[in-house]
Amino acid sequence: MTERAAPLSTAARFEGPAIVGWSSLALVAMTAFLLALHGTGEEGVRVVVRATARTSLVFFAAAFAASGLRRLWRAPATAWLVRNRRYVGLSFAISHAIHLAAILTLVATVPGFAGSVSPVTAIGGGSAYVLIALMALTSNDTAVRRVGRRRWRALHLTGMWVVFGIFVSSYLGRALHNPNYVPHAALLAAMLIVRLLPVRARVD
Repeated sequence: MTERAAPLSTAARFEGPAIVGWSSLALVAMTAFLLALHGTGEEGVRVVVRATARTSLVFFAAAFAASGLRRLWRAPATAWLVRNRRYVGLSFAISHAIHLAAILTLVATVPGFAGSVSPVTAIGGGSAYVLIALMALTSNDTAVRRVGRRRWRALHLTGMWVVFGIFVSSYLGRALHNPNYVPHAALLAAMLIVRLLPVRARVD
């Protein structure tokens, strides 16, 4: 009789690529639930746009501030975050891909929606999506070797700061007029502070 393999621990189920798989499943389930609740028309799609903007912000915040959080708080949770930030970043890319799909659905189905988007927003958002796609495609060791670590780092640093700027432009102005957006602005401010913490210790 062969010995049965020990079941994976809970932590092991949320390491590496499994994070992307579970995140994708949760995002698809959330989208389906919202569309079932609010309908597949304009109202339902707009709800999905807002919801995926928030999930994207959470995933991005975790990846963006991972190193700073580790320097600030030496705990298993921050060690896990630093170890898995690549996969948290890929989860952000998937969330934002669903967000883009919802926006394009509004463009295709709602008369006048495309005209309501300013050229600055369209160009800035389009540029951010190009960078997100490039970062997602190069989030693997093979890409690092082929591109070269210096160019890879330049791409990812540029992409992260551009996306951060897009989030700031999206939420900061709204927070000044709508208290519902204050938590988003506060999260962005906290992300920036943690990201810019001085390096005092090696990140594991």
